[in-house]
Amino acid sequence: MHPPIAAIILAAGQGSRMGGRPKAALHVDGVSLLERLAAALRANGVDAISAVIGPYAATLLPLAARGAIQPLRPPQEAGSLIDSQRLGLAAHAAGRPGHDLMLVLGDLPLLDDDAVGTLIRHWQARPPDAGIMQPIVDGVRGHPVILSARSAAAANDLPPGLGIRDWMTQQPGSVAPFYSEQRAYVTDLDTPEDIEALRKTWRGSSVQWPTSSASI
Repeated sequence: MHPPIAAIILAAGQGSRMGGRPKAALHVDGVSLLERLAAALRANGVDAISAVIGPYAATLLPLAARGAIQPLRPPQEAGSLIDSQRLGLAAHAAGRPGHDLMLVLGDLPLLDDDAVGTLIRHWQARPPDAGIMQPIVDGVRGHPVILSARSAAAANDLPPGLGIRDWMTQQPGSVAPFYSEQRAYVTDLDTPEDIEALRKTWRGSSVQWPTSSASI
């Protein structure tokens, strides 16, 4: 019997290279990336889903509510990715310490049911001494990453300012790479050019920003 998996979507970025837009709010055929990620997780039995939401709460909080996603709010709006990871690790330790933990970037547009399911199957078949798994595609480290409940607790005990990559560096024997050809694990959205490339990939689908991207 495998431990249940909880997921935390990291969606607290500034979106500065997107002109100050929350990337998880991008809509594909009327559904935001945040909701699409939650749906892909739930399709694979991951029902405990939270999201770290920083700026753009006025836009993202309604989407989280619509997707039945528990919001986690950082104390500072301009935190780093490590700050988001640490908030997620602390929330996981406090709320679901017996669950394994999947950390999901909020701007992975191709991460669908199949990609999530494939990662979970490899996680469940990992070597017994492996405490964390990360996809590797053509030599590029991807996301999501999955940590065992024990590894998530250990990472939460790291000194302030250190994140998941630091824990992986300190525990190299516990890291199990998952080698894959699925671009879903390494395709994220950083620039307007990435949006245009996504529109070409999904030709015939509507890829649009919501009408309002207000922040607090």
